[in-house]
Amino acid sequence: MRLPDFPQPVVQAPMGGGPSTPALTAAVSAAGGLGFLAAGYKTADAVREEIQEVRFRTSAPFGVNLFVPSGGSPAGRADVDRYAAELAVEADRYRVPLGTPLSDDDGWSAKLAVVTDERVPVVSFTFGCPSEQVVDSLHRARSAVAVTVTSPDEARAATAVGADALVVQGLEAGAHQGSFVDSDDDERFGLL
Repeated sequence: MRLPDFPQPVVQAPMGGGPSTPALTAAVSAAGGLGFLAAGYKTADAVREEIQEVRFRTSAPFGVNLFVPSGGSPAGRADVDRYAAELAVEADRYRVPLGTPLSDDDGWSAKLAVVTDERVPVVSFTFGCPSEQVVDSLHRARSAVAVTVTSPDEARAATAVGADALVVQGLEAGAHQGSFVDSDDDERFGLL
């Protein structure tokens, strides 16, 4: 596969948590860039509705970004308990409960089914690398696949599974990077 043509060298970042709306995605794509919906933190049904809204607003190509499930935290239970104890002081200060640590896959299978059924022009992945089977399935649905990478090893892994594009993110990303594994021990690579 190859990425669809888009005349302007602008790719809208798919920011999870609200900023990447269907209206913004459609506007960027309609203006000649490549708009992206963020599927993170949403239900599969909500993602499908947003895809349909983008298509109502424009016929230009666009993308959807999915979070790759980590398969479990690299932190052990003792690490989580130690971190919770550190947070307890602040929680007490503000009189809020800490909550229970949760782990889920963000609706991975259901969202993969949506982007495949909807034949989204570009599907990108962050926080991990999809399997070769996932990439093949998306290619059969005529979707180009992009994978966010933060190191040469991640770039090699994404290339090995058949990614059509790499979204290369350096340590300058600031608040967080879309690394495959969240570890303080990893070497950080800059792009500047």
